Amino acid sequence: MRYTGPKDRLSRKYGELLSGMPMFEINKRPYQPGQHGLKRSKSSEYGSLLHEKQKLRHSYSIPEKQFRRYFLKANKTKGPTGEILIQLLETRLDNVVYRMGFAPTLFSARQLVSHGHVLVNNKKINIPSYAVKPGTEIALKENAQKIEAVKNSMKNTPQVLSYVSVDKNTFKGKLVQMPQRGEIPVNINERLIVEFYSR
Repeated sequence: MRYTGPKDRLSRKYGELLSGMPMFEINKRPYQPGQHGLKRSKSSEYGSLLHEKQKLRHSYSIPEKQFRRYFLKANKTKGPTGEILIQLLETRLDNVVYRMGFAPTLFSARQLVSHGHVLVNNKKINIPSYAVKPGTEIALKENAQKIEAVKNSMKNTPQVLSYVSVDKNTFKGKLVQMPQRGEIPVNINERLIVEFYSR
């Protein structure tokens, strides 16, 4: 099931701003949410593995069943399973739209895709999980370009990721190459996730 509650609770739970989450002042309440949030709790080995897996899952807002499918696909692909898993999540259409700065958060990027505002190689794609391949052109429809949140996001998002290119004047971008692990801005120890599913 996908988490639909307050996004700041998730970031407080993990002690950091998760990828794709809206900005907020985590330093105001640097402890876990809930009445027992201020108490320190010891985590078991299993708890630590589960924590890391959930952190990555929530970063991309993926339901558990779908997340496991991504892991199984990564596990069957040649190469380091953890890195491939993150690459698969990072190149989902909704996430690429977010990384290009077309939307201020991953959640609003997912809405743009679901509502049919996004073109992939000039074809409307409304499936957020669509796998984007290197060289693919992503564009916003003309009516989406007029949305205030989109215009503000384009204005305020610096283009710092090497694996995407964006033309802010035409609202078009490309996935230049498959992102390498060191380029993907998620603070995750993917080896713990592989260990979790290997238990």
